[in-house]
Amino acid sequence: MHPGLYRYLTPAGFRRERERLDRFAGTPRALGDFYLALSAFTASIRCGHSFPNPANQTPAVVSALFGRPDRLPFAFAWLDRRMIVTADLGSGHHLPAGSEVVAIDGIDARDILAKMLPYGRTDGSNDARKVADLGIPGDGDQPAFDVLRTLLFPSSGPSARIVVRAEGRTVAMACALMTAAARDAALRHPSKDSPYGWSFELRGNVGVLVMPTWAVFHDEWDWRGFIDASMDTAIDRQLSGIVIDVRDNGGGLDCGAAIIARLIEAPLAADSYSRHVRYRKIPDRLSPYLKTWDRSFKDWGASAIGPDATGFYILTRPGDASDTDTIQPKGRRFTGKVAVLVGPKNASATFGFASLMQRHRLGTLIGEHTGGNRRGINGGAFFFVGLPGSGIEVDLPLIAYWPDTPQPDAGIMPDILMPARAADLRAGGDTALAQAVLIASN
Repeated sequence: MHPGLYRYLTPAGFRRERERLDRFAGTPRALGDFYLALSAFTASIRCGHSFPNPANQTPAVVSALFGRPDRLPFAFAWLDRRMIVTADLGSGHHLPAGSEVVAIDGIDARDILAKMLPYGRTDGSNDARKVADLGIPGDGDQPAFDVLRTLLFPSSGPSARIVVRAEGRTVAMACALMTAAARDAALRHPSKDSPYGWSFELRGNVGVLVMPTWAVFHDEWDWRGFIDASMDTAIDRQLSGIVIDVRDNGGGLDCGAAIIARLIEAPLAADSYSRHVRYRKIPDRLSPYLKTWDRSFKDWGASAIGPDATGFYILTRPGDASDTDTIQPKGRRFTGKVAVLVGPKNASATFGFASLMQRHRLGTLIGEHTGGNRRGINGGAFFFVGLPGSGIEVDLPLIAYWPDTPQPDAGIMPDILMPARAADLRAGGDTALAQAVLIASN
C-alpha cells in the first residue's frame, strides 16, 4: 500500500529488509529493541513520512520507551557534524551559544550522531534533513534525538557527564537531566500573538514573519487571520519587502498557500506533481489495524483510475484539505520584495512552499539546501498502522507525488547559499537573516 516503496528501494532490497525484520522479531525482544529495529526498517524506504512516530504512540508505549527523566538541559544543532549549543535550558553551567559539546558520558558526540543516523528518516538521499532532525529542538513533541538517545545510550543516573569546548578551553562538567515536560517548557517560546511562536516584526522598512512550525492542527487559533493581518500591515505601512523565516519548520498544514494567495494576481497551479496510490480499496482484513481522520482514504472509489501496468492508480482528487491543486488570489496583493529563509528541516509542506516560491519567482530563497526531495515525496493522506503484538504505531503515507519531468535526488538549492555558522551563535548574530532583510529592503 505504500506508494513510494520502490522509489528508492528495489523490490529485492525491500524483501531483504523485511526478512531481516522478520528474523529479528522471530524471538522475544524488549520493546525498545523492537522499536529500533522497526525504525531502521522504515528508514530503509527513505520516505520522510514513514516511521514509528513517537508523537502518535499509545500512552503505554510512550511511558515505557520515552518517559524517563533523561532530557539534556540544552538545545543544539549539528553544524559540520559537530554538536553546537544553541541555548542553555538549565544546565547550571551557563553554556554559551556556539560552544561545542565534544562528548556525553564518555562517548564522542560524532559517534553518537553516526550511531543514530541509520534510524533517522528522510526523503531519498537527502541526509541533511535527517541530521537536522537529530538536533534539539528536533521535529515533533518527542524529538528523534531524545528517543534514540534513550534507547541507544541510556543514562545510568540523574545527570550526564559532558565535555564542552568553548572560548579555546575544554571543560568537563556534570549536568542534571530534565523531564520531557520541564525541557519542553524551557524550549517553547509562544509569542504574545501566537501559541506556536509565530511573530511578525518590523525591521526598518521590512517585515519579518517567523513561522517555526505549521503543525497547527489541534488549536482554534486563527492562523490564517495572523497571515492576513501580517500582509495587511505590510501593505498599509508600504513596506519595501517581507522576510519569511521557515528554517526550523518541518511542515504541517499548507500555511504557505495562504501566503502565496496574497502575492499573486492570477490563479497559480499549486505544483507540477501528479498523485498516485497503490490501491483503490483496502482489504477488509487490514481495516482493524488502520486508523485515520478521513474514512474515504479506505476506499478511493472512482477517484482512483487504474491500475496501470506498474500497479499504480492515478488519484484524481486532492488527498485532504491541505492538498490543493490551485491557489486563488485573495485580498489585497503585496507587491514588495519577498525573501524566504530555508533550511534542511523544510520537508513536506514547507518543501512545497519553497519550491513554489522559487519556481514562480515569487521570492528569493536564502539559507541551506531544503529537506524533502525534488524526485517527489509521499504524504497528503495517512493511515496510522497499529501493530497488535507490540502496540507500536507506524505512520503510513498513502499518496505519491510524481514530478512531471525527471528530477534529481535532492532537496531545493536556495538562490543564495548561506549555511548556519557557529560563529553567528557565539556572536549573537544571524548572517542569513541580515542578508534576507537587505534583499527585502532594496
